[in-house]
Amino acid sequence: MFLDDVISKLGADAAAAAFSVTVLGRCGVAVSGTKGVVFCSDEEVRLRLRSGAVSVRGEELVIAEMGGGDVLIRGRVKEVELG
Repeated sequence: MFLDDVISKLGADAAAAAFSVTVLGRCGVAVSGTKGVVFCSDEEVRLRLRSGAVSVRGEELVIAEMGGGDVLIRGRVKEVELG
């Protein structure tokens, strides 16, 4: 699996991959390892992670799907920030 190869090449362990953020161009973001939604508007979505948080900023943002710790955000993505 690609993620396992990346973790190995970084010299990290599975704990380092407690979450993942995949930016799909400027049209969406897929996040795994979420613990909940902290804030949601059409310009920003903030998610709580197992370790920290992630903020997605842009325009016309919506949570398209959510379940099992995975969230798909759709809209015009301008910025993704880990905190």
